[in-house]
Amino acid sequence: MAEEAVRGIVQVKSRLSVLALAGALLIAACGGSGGDESISGQDVVVKMYDNRFQYTEINVPVGGTVTWVGAGRSPHNAVDAKGAWSTATAFGSLEQLEGDEAVLTYDEPGRYLFFCTFHGDAEGNGMAGVLVVRDG
Repeated sequence: MAEEAVRGIVQVKSRLSVLALAGALLIAACGGSGGDESISGQDVVVKMYDNRFQYTEINVPVGGTVTWVGAGRSPHNAVDAKGAWSTATAFGSLEQLEGDEAVLTYDEPGRYLFFCTFHGDAEGNGMAGVLVVRDG
C-alpha cells in the first residue's frame, strides 16, 4: 500500500516536470520578452506588439522606409532617443493602436536607439531597439 502511494507521487512529480518543461519551451517559442533579432531591407515593416518590437535591430539604406504597425492591445509608438524622429510625425499621435501604421523615410545615415514611450525608455530599457541607416 505504501509502495503504491510512493509510485503515485513519483508519477505526479514526473507529470509536473513534463508540464514545466513544455511551458518553458512554449514561452521560448513565443519569443519571450524580446523580438526577433534583426531585419534588413529598403522598405521594412515592424510590428509593435505588447511590450516588444518585432525586431530589435532594423537596417535600412539612406532613403529606406520603415512602416511601424500597431499590433497589440495597448497603444505603442517608436521614438528616437535623441529626438531626431518619431512615429507621431507620420501618424499624428503617439498612440498607435492595433492596425495603425506610420511610415517614416530615413534620409540621414546613423545609428538610432529607439523606444516606445509607453513601455520603454531612452536608455534602451524595456520596449526598445536600434535602427541603423547605412550610407550606400
